[in-house]
Amino acid sequence: MDINQNKKLPFNFSDFTSGKPLHSVGIDLTGSEKRASGWCVLQGNSVSTSKLFTNKELINQTILANPAVISIDSPLSLPFGRLSVFDNDPGRAAFGITRACERIMSKRGIRSYPPLIKSMQQLTLRGIELAQIFRSFGYQVIESFPGAAQDVLGMPRKQTDLPQLISSLQQFGLKGDFINGLLSHDEIDAITAALVGHFFTDNKYEAVGTTEEGYLILPNCKT
Repeated sequence: MDINQNKKLPFNFSDFTSGKPLHSVGIDLTGSEKRASGWCVLQGNSVSTSKLFTNKELINQTILANPAVISIDSPLSLPFGRLSVFDNDPGRAAFGITRACERIMSKRGIRSYPPLIKSMQQLTLRGIELAQIFRSFGYQVIESFPGAAQDVLGMPRKQTDLPQLISSLQQFGLKGDFINGLLSHDEIDAITAALVGHFFTDNKYEAVGTTEEGYLILPNCKT
């Protein structure tokens, strides 16, 4: 696939400077075990992806990879004051359906979905539960949002131009079968989620959110 040389990315893989091994797993989670989630292990700049369905598959494959950080594309917390993801939560009227991180990104022009709209409730619930399981095993888990990371890195989102997104990841310096363009869009976003894990590991990140709600991790190309 030809790389678009007309647009230079603000950062590439050679800019990672940490002496620590960069080894992360990215998960583009779906709200149901009946639908495949994208899964990626990123070792250095080498990409390997899969489509996995059940929590058991995601957990087993991730433990086998034994990453330094697990980066999940899903809300991993509730708006402060909320007790559940569902509309019958007694705090829904008072505390709403969005968190500080979504409001901060919105002010910057970064589009995201409220974590507790009807179509996101099962995803948010699954993400929270999966993160708790991984953390109980001692893994470091971060919340990522590939669309926002792509915005920050100057890459198109998959909905805008999937082939150019793949080309941008290649231009970034990543290597793997994704270059042939045959992967699902969920796997491509899992690659971006894993890449956010590399930014986190190398301390080149911005944490957006609050102590009470937790933080969404964005790449920081300026550090």
